[in-house]
Amino acid sequence: MENGSQHPSRRRKAGILLTGLALSATVVLGAVALGGAFEGEPYPVADPAATAEHLNGRVLAAYDALSLPDAPVLNLQRSLGVRADVYRCHRRGFGGFLDNLSDSPPSEPRTAAIHASFTVTGLTHPQAVDAALRARQTLTGQGWKVVSYEELDGLRLKLEPPNVGPGAVSGTVLVAYYDGNGFLEVSALAECVRYPSDTPVDSDGEPEHLPSLSLPAQVRRP
Repeated sequence: MENGSQHPSRRRKAGILLTGLALSATVVLGAVALGGAFEGEPYPVADPAATAEHLNGRVLAAYDALSLPDAPVLNLQRSLGVRADVYRCHRRGFGGFLDNLSDSPPSEPRTAAIHASFTVTGLTHPQAVDAALRARQTLTGQGWKVVSYEELDGLRLKLEPPNVGPGAVSGTVLVAYYDGNGFLEVSALAECVRYPSDTPVDSDGEPEHLPSLSLPAQVRRP
């Protein structure tokens, strides 16, 4: 009788304990989820120099696909080469939303969008349109995706290349022609990446030792 009378009490205590554990787990998981939503998805970690090399390859591939009949001249005033934009990358998640309410939202530390571009001159609008259509056909046949194409005061063809190779990050390539001055710009922009912990940076937080842009052999210097 004594043992039998204790069993229900023990079962009730065990049930209360399990319920308490379940509630505690729910609270912890909820706090973790809330913290994740506040911080947002972390930026991918990638070597900035390796990212620049990938972008250089994408720029060269896009330029080759243009199949320009003549060798245009490099425009030194507009050719940017390789650079890291540390002001483009901000906090993600709800915390980033709150930051963006400011006129000058803070940048995410040790994070940058790597950019590579060059500009040539000496093309007419019909030549640029024909070249962009050739590039579109060639690159989509290689797995690239067209993000947008428009002809307004020139033309803009934006493509998304496939992520190929170790350490490659997603990004876009832009072929733009400007009617006013006859400039044709080919550029590649990677998504924001966080540097590995051993990456040296300068006083502005930009990664050091980025490679120089390798230009296509067909481009003539002025």
